[in-house]
Amino acid sequence: MTEEHQLKNKEKDKKLDDLKKQIEELKRKAEQGSQVLQGDVAELTIKEHLETKFPLDNIKPVGKGISGADVLQEVISPVGQNCGTIIWESKNTKRWNNAWIAKLRDDQISSKADVAIIVSAALPRDVTHFTCMDGTWVTGFPYFTELAMVIRESLIQLQKTKTASQGKDEKMDLIYDYLSGPEFRQRVQAMVESFVSLRDELENE
Repeated sequence: MTEEHQLKNKEKDKKLDDLKKQIEELKRKAEQGSQVLQGDVAELTIKEHLETKFPLDNIKPVGKGISGADVLQEVISPVGQNCGTIIWESKNTKRWNNAWIAKLRDDQISSKADVAIIVSAALPRDVTHFTCMDGTWVTGFPYFTELAMVIRESLIQLQKTKTASQGKDEKMDLIYDYLSGPEFRQRVQAMVESFVSLRDELENE
């Protein structure tokens, strides 16, 4: 093979390598764009459902670039009283990641939200509908509305208890102890399970 042919082959190989790299880069960007789009759709789904179901509440999207949450829901009672805040994070991915819990807990603290909820397409092992992990609620997309109904009503009832209590410190201790305790978790689980069971029966009929 002449030197001229060798140079042409090397040039051809380099062009093929460059083309492969460009294709891989385009595929990577397309996948990233798809993931961002899926995340935006999931966030929009939560926001629109909450706005439709709870027209009295203030539903606000969290600004882009702020990690850990998608939507803030300020729960407003029928008499117009602010009863607390729920912070929502959506995950439209194929695999569950326990690290999401700690990240949302940090964002819950910074936003001073009362309750944190992750709505995920992929749930932790052995979880079918919802669960509470380290003080953070986790549920799937088909069940987040029921969970929101129960937690929202619980916050409204707690606000009534806080209003009836005396002493600011006493009120804060009361709300924190209840929201982080097993009684609240068991109450919410029992009520949501009833909602889900009833809905499943209606759908089967």
